Parts: sequence; structure tokens; C-alpha cells
Amino acid sequence: MAKFSRTWWGERFIGTLEQFTDSARLGRGRSYARGGKVLEFKLSKGKITARVKGSINPYFGVYKTPYYKVTVEIPLIPSAKWSKVIEYISSKAGFISRLMMNEMPDHIESAFSHLGLHLLPHSNKDLITDCSCPDWANPCKHIAGVYYLVASRAGS
Repeated sequence: MAKFSRTWWGERFIGTLEQFTDSARLGRGRSYARGGKVLEFKLSKGKITARVKGSINPYFGVYKTPYYKVTVEIPLIPSAKWSKVIEYISSKAGFISRLMMNEMPDHIESAFSHLGLHLLPHSNKDLITDCSCPDWANPCKHIAGVYYLVASRAGS
């Protein structure tokens, strides 16, 4: 299967989600993102809001196209801790040389874990999500679709 994201962050984000999220739900979300069902999204200070087009399904009594509101919150790293991350990274020549070449160091996450932080989510608990759809599972396909669209647009 072709990569969904072409950026370092997008690929790592999806890779970490695949480690702790149901693959079937991610697959349906990927289809929603590729199929243009994530109609709009906005990112502001660690919070993503989106509008996602649902599916008509007469079996479940859905005869008119539903639209769902999705929110995904990723807790921000406080400024004081960011300063410590920057201080740690600046003390490592390997990190500095790769960053100066406009490349992401292979083990950049170690700079965060060294300080008890995460650059990327490590579990569902690292993502606060909500969708107005009736599906009780988390993530639903609408939330998963937003994950993929954000990953595909990261860095662009």
C-alpha cells in the first residue's frame, strides 16, 4: 500500500497510531480521508476540529447524508519543558548536525523521552477525541479519517 504521508512527522504519527489502534478502524478512516469525506479541519494550539461527511445507510435508518463534528486534542508540551528539550538537543552534536542539514534526526524522540516527555502519542490516552456520530468505539472511522488527513498535510 502506498504511504499516506510523505513527511517524517506524518509517517511517525500514523506508525504510532497503528501500534495501539484497531487496524480495521484505521483502514476505514484512511478510506474516509482518501475519499474526501473529511471536509474541513482546523488546527489551533493542540486542538483539531473537523467536519466529516458520514454515510447514508438505510439499514440503520440513515436516509440523509449525516455530517459529524470531530475534535482531537493533543496535550501541548509546556514552555518550560520545551526549553529543556531545546537545551538537551543543543548539547548533542548529532542532533544539531542533522537539523542544520534540514533533516530530522533518527532518534529525536530520545530527546523527549530523556525528559519524561513524548513527541508522538504512545497510547489512546495521549489523544482526547470526540465525534458526534453514534459509534461508541474510539476512534470511530470519522476520527481516524481526521488522523490520516492531518498526517498527510503535516509539513505541507
